[in-house]
Amino acid sequence: LSVSPALANAEQPPVLSTNDLVENSCKWDGKTVSFKGEVLEDLMERKDGVWMNLSDGNNTAMGVFVPKDVAMPVIDHTESYRTVGDVVLITGVFHRTCIQHEGETDIHATSVTVVTPGAARANPIHIGRVVWFLVLAGLLGLAMWLYYRKPTDATRHSV
Repeated sequence: LSVSPALANAEQPPVLSTNDLVENSCKWDGKTVSFKGEVLEDLMERKDGVWMNLSDGNNTAMGVFVPKDVAMPVIDHTESYRTVGDVVLITGVFHRTCIQHEGETDIHATSVTVVTPGAARANPIHIGRVVWFLVLAGLLGLAMWLYYRKPTDATRHSV
């Protein structure tokens, strides 16, 4: 039994970027697509499902709605200052203007898979930057003190 590449690819929807979806929204509207991105901020749980925003690294986000009847994996990390979010691959139907969600552009997921787990982000303190901050703050404080100080009797000049 042999499987031709054309048949194998026909079953897997294309993985598209936010730019692909927005620039060709009429082409993809109502079609099944795949989207891979980092989970941003918090998941928004609703009575009929879960909303999440995914970033594919293009400084834009795509809204994804995961209905209650779709198996949702545990998302351990969402992107923030201190963490890198889980990267997920979703497959679902793209909506250019979703009637169900007040005209929003979104994807209604039919499957969600965690591709890469997130982790804590390293944010080390740079001692050199702290030293420069203290030096500059001290110089600014000295300049302000010299500018705003009140003259004393000894420093006043009589006319």
